[in-house]
Amino acid sequence: MDLLKRSDLPAWLLGRFASASSLAAALGVTRQTAHNLITGRTSPSDKHCEALGIIPAFLLPEREATRDMQSLDQFLSIRRHGRKREGVTAGAELSKAPLGSERGTAMWKGLITVTRATGMRVGEIDGVPFEWDDGPPLGKSRSPLLKLEPVGAQFKELMPAPFVGAPRNCVIVFGWVATLMGSRKQSPPDRWWMLTLSSNGGEVVWDVNDDEIVGASSAELAEQIVKQLIEYRDEYEST
Repeated sequence: MDLLKRSDLPAWLLGRFASASSLAAALGVTRQTAHNLITGRTSPSDKHCEALGIIPAFLLPEREATRDMQSLDQFLSIRRHGRKREGVTAGAELSKAPLGSERGTAMWKGLITVTRATGMRVGEIDGVPFEWDDGPPLGKSRSPLLKLEPVGAQFKELMPAPFVGAPRNCVIVFGWVATLMGSRKQSPPDRWWMLTLSSNGGEVVWDVNDDEIVGASSAELAEQIVKQLIEYRDEYEST
């Protein structure tokens, strides 16, 4: 068996498997889990180590960096107890996100519905309730908004297609919610999540900003949206 330091593991996995998809197939895990392993965001279990033929010396105490797919319930529990959290840095770089197919439209609508339900399940943060606003029309569609005053997560379709079936860009924008006073802090800046669809073992799943979140179901992505909104509000309130 190979003896590796944890810091050497990502390069070793990349050199051996070349991609997260190949690693996922070898270990029988999701592409998200494989992506986290190959980028060093999380460590393999003893079972994974045995399958890889490595000695888990790199599992000796080091700070974990499980940022992307930490469950919402785990995040809320850690936050309530005041422990240090890992943040999600949402990039603003945009890329093409064609979601114009019938399946893509259904996925988008389903994501909006389950995100609303997830926010309502959590209920409130620090006494501030989650609120839902179907939003003003954007072209022929609407831009729903999950609010956690004074910020919100807005579901937008950029440049709505002029004809049925044309691709559109679907994004989630974390930012300040306008008030009657119209004043706001200048930071933090708005954060953009550009959504695309991919296939994982025959299942259609979500990716965010190409590889920031990979292979998430609508329910998993809804939790990450709510989690990011809470973190964004925490940052807003601290500036």
